[in-house]
Amino acid sequence: MEALELKSKRRWLHERRNDPYFILSKKEGYRSRASFKLKQIIGKYRIIKPGDNVLDIGCAPGGWLQVASQHVGNSGMVLGVDLKPVEDLELENVKTCVLNVFDEDFTNKVMRISGGKFDVVLSDLSPNMSGIYEIDHARQIEMVERVISLLKDLLRKGGCLVIKIFEGQYARRVDRKVFRMFKFVKRVKPKASRKSSSEYYLVARFFKGS
Repeated sequence: MEALELKSKRRWLHERRNDPYFILSKKEGYRSRASFKLKQIIGKYRIIKPGDNVLDIGCAPGGWLQVASQHVGNSGMVLGVDLKPVEDLELENVKTCVLNVFDEDFTNKVMRISGGKFDVVLSDLSPNMSGIYEIDHARQIEMVERVISLLKDLLRKGGCLVIKIFEGQYARRVDRKVFRMFKFVKRVKPKASRKSSSEYYLVARFFKGS
């Protein structure tokens, strides 16, 4: 068993070292290769503009915060929340806090920091992986549905959403919910997503409001 785990870890390290987005993230100073997923989404769908207030749920280690910061500029603000603390990015337009998305007082705690609703909500949430896909999928969908349930209180009317979803038996249920809540929804798998990954993103614009 230990030999198999060691072999798997070595294979993962080899793939990581040869991953062009991992290499590029180090070269350009991003905290994560996932930064390029958001960069590609923004490049095509223009979901973050200068002056926007952006909420990034599940923000650690901070790659998406860095990308969002570049797009909101000095007149905007990005708030990142995660169970894990994020090492200071030294960006004046970025704030972070340690917070569980399932916290009963999540909305109030976030709104006290932001001072109002957000123009964009981002969610790249994933559970701690068990290795059993059915369990991991169900847990990830639970997180997604929690975020969706908070939108009525967090996202301004006309706002945008980018949310990660694990493909599986419950994914279409989530798709339908988001399609009902926004005027424009696109199912996207950025080039930076690994081909072997089951993830995709819903890019949604023009929130209809509560």
